[in-house]
Amino acid sequence: MGVNEEGYNELTLSNIKDKEQIYLKAQKDYDELVQHNFTQRILNDKDSIVDGIYNERIKKVHTQTIDLAKNVNVGGEYLTNVGLSKDTIVGLSNTLNVGVDNKVRVAKNSHEFVGE
Repeated sequence: MGVNEEGYNELTLSNIKDKEQIYLKAQKDYDELVQHNFTQRILNDKDSIVDGIYNERIKKVHTQTIDLAKNVNVGGEYLTNVGLSKDTIVGLSNTLNVGVDNKVRVAKNSHEFVGE
């Protein structure tokens, strides 16, 4: 790093009892390449904040298991596109609350079954 440069990369290792920490700072870009499997286990909490745009692409299957609850809050619009079919299974009850308009468009057939 030159004398007149303002930014820097940082790697800090702390072994102070009960304050153990590994800190990594990339002044600009941070890239990772894993040529086989990547496993991560967190024995407590995980928090992430992205100040810009977050993109994720999964080329095969995405499986997610949540043992207790899931809450999603979207401040603006929420859009889901499914290329083929979508199934939703609810074990107990399902509630839909719409503030103003609710529209359902079906191109061909629509069926509703109650009590079967």
